[in-house]
Amino acid sequence: MRAIEANSVWWGVSLGKAMENAGRAIVDAIECIYGDVKGRRVAVFAGRGGNGGDGIVAARHLASRGSIVSVHLLWDPQLTTHPDTRDNLKYILQSASIKVYTPGSRGWLELSGEDIVIDAILGVGVRGPIRSPVRDALRVFNESSAFRVAVDIPTGLDPDTGIAAEGTARADITVTMHKPKRGLFIDHGPMYAGKVYVADIGFPTEAELYAGPGDVIARIPVRPRDAYKGLGGRVLVIGGSQFYVGAPIIACRAAAFSGADLVYLAAPQHIAFQAASANPFFIPVVRGPLEEFIETLKGFIERAHAIIYGPGMGLTEETRRLLEVLLELAKGKNLVIDADALKILAEKKAKLWPEVVLTPHRGEAGMLLGERVEPLRVDPLPLAKKIAESYNATVIVKAPVDAICSPDGRCRLNKTGHPAMAVGGTGDALTGVIASFIARRLALGLQVDTLNSVAAAAYITGRAGELAVEEKGETITPLDVVDKIQQAIREAREIIKIGG
Repeated sequence: MRAIEANSVWWGVSLGKAMENAGRAIVDAIECIYGDVKGRRVAVFAGRGGNGGDGIVAARHLASRGSIVSVHLLWDPQLTTHPDTRDNLKYILQSASIKVYTPGSRGWLELSGEDIVIDAILGVGVRGPIRSPVRDALRVFNESSAFRVAVDIPTGLDPDTGIAAEGTARADITVTMHKPKRGLFIDHGPMYAGKVYVADIGFPTEAELYAGPGDVIARIPVRPRDAYKGLGGRVLVIGGSQFYVGAPIIACRAAAFSGADLVYLAAPQHIAFQAASANPFFIPVVRGPLEEFIETLKGFIERAHAIIYGPGMGLTEETRRLLEVLLELAKGKNLVIDADALKILAEKKAKLWPEVVLTPHRGEAGMLLGERVEPLRVDPLPLAKKIAESYNATVIVKAPVDAICSPDGRCRLNKTGHPAMAVGGTGDALTGVIASFIARRLALGLQVDTLNSVAAAAYITGRAGELAVEEKGETITPLDVVDKIQQAIREAREIIKIGG
């Protein structure tokens, strides 16, 4: 939901507008299920984030429809975190038709014959144990004999797992925004959510289909204050050959510049040491005789959160054998396969697993399917769907609009990028960002949705290319793109600040 909110702003739909729509939808749902609200006494328990803002807007609409409304703020108004909540709060604090109670004021968290009570305390972004003052408010909410309404999700219910914390709000109805939350329908969810009403609040379909800054905000974790080495993720890059020196170096730099804090480069000696001397943050792993190298590689495969195979490898019997071994040693791990390794896969028609990411352009996509395609004309989306299904892997088909599909049938698109990026090496940069974004989540013990991690990486790499063109004109190198990755990530995080 957080990603969709931020992407909606990127597409031009303000969160203020969405909040207004949400508040109105809450009242419409109440009238649909409860009945006419005119003359009814309504209490709203409001948090300081976006969920609280939805409740405050609902309070205004209830008052305009003749309800007798009170709003109980769970925090001091000065601590409101969401800018749109703050704006709506200013109105009701001056309103003569809505009684506002602040913490510690006379009548705060006290009900007197209310017909309807609304839980607008915490939204889908907050999980964990319930503490005061939320616990105190929920006790009053749950003990009330009024018609109980939850906004988006009952406070205390995990939106993903349906696990309810002690003291979770028990609602008669839940008005959930944009789309149903899984946790409302599994485990404890149905006992606490009551009847679920899904409200359309005006988010554009593009906000969910296309990758955007919201994918970075929601899915690429910020380092915790107590971070230590390795918590940014460990990426292993296996690549390079006698004639192709730069590709694995570009992938390594992109991985490091997008947040991975330990990057291992497994390459022939002349590449590994040259790269490490110019990039002291690389850890070289010399690729010697094949069988010896395989033994060396085992420990690094075990250690790495994500592995890249293919940049600059070339097509030899050794590289074919190495991919075969890698698919055995790294079974079930997060693996990004690019370049000549895709040709080897096409020869073998190997069945993979969903954590494997394939990164073909349209010509390579046709090769993977054994089909002849017109690279400049073919729609990448059907290609991505077919490859994902055929290989049981996640796929990004690189094109002016990238198509990203997973074997479960889900797909995303990405429209960032510039024609100037159609040079050798930008694909290697993308593989580095993909591996880094996956590794960062795994290092923090977070679940990885491979499809959406790839979508976020595609957005950032494309945006980095756009920034490079803005600065240098239409003749850029892959390293120009890599150098803009950090700016692109910073820009994405600054596009929107979403309160809890």
